Amino acid sequence: MAALEAFAAGQGTHPLLALMARARQLPMRDLRLRHYIPLAASLGVRLPNPVPQEIASALLGAAADAGAPAAQILAIRAIDAMPEAARPEGSARFAVRRVAMATVPSRMAYDTTEFSVAAGTPVCITMSNPDTLQHNLLVVAPRALSEIGIAGDKMGETAAGKACHFTPDSPKVLAVMGLVDPGASGEVWFVAPAKPATYPYVCTYPGHWRTMNGKMKVTAPATPQGDSTT
Repeated sequence: MAALEAFAAGQGTHPLLALMARARQLPMRDLRLRHYIPLAASLGVRLPNPVPQEIASALLGAAADAGAPAAQILAIRAIDAMPEAARPEGSARFAVRRVAMATVPSRMAYDTTEFSVAAGTPVCITMSNPDTLQHNLLVVAPRALSEIGIAGDKMGETAAGKACHFTPDSPKVLAVMGLVDPGASGEVWFVAPAKPATYPYVCTYPGHWRTMNGKMKVTAPATPQGDSTT
């Protein structure tokens, strides 16, 4: 946080705007987002009420910009972290769909194997891991389950594989929850794709993917948008 604040001061901007600008070119599979998203939440909580117009406009603009998905989810995370009464007018359409799941001990499986969400809806998946093994969760493109799973297997249980949380460098990886240690929990934030289809989610720790996977069914956008379901 201190480094970000110093960088933003040098640029003459707010740290949250600097963070979003830094993320504009990142793909959602970039592991730096695991650190940027909590930073965005922390900065969102610290925003004054009312939010300065420059920051409010930038947040709403970024939250609606599917062309820069990493910056988009940082803006949405910052808005979500703010007290509801302090959120910029118009932010209700970015209400978050939350999905809670857990690993199943000794079975290499998630306890939730299917859920649905409207296209374009912000999503936060949280996963607790009561198992004795590490697990991750990647959201991938339709029909890409085997391809991404095999790519994870090919990494082997190596230091290099663990360093990248067994995340294949593929545009078919749409969002990443990095490795979650036994007894810990993790989360991943993303915006549901605009195209209705079935999007697999999968653990790519080598050897896990064949049984440890599920389906996110993306449906046509709800009317009106912005409803949040837990």
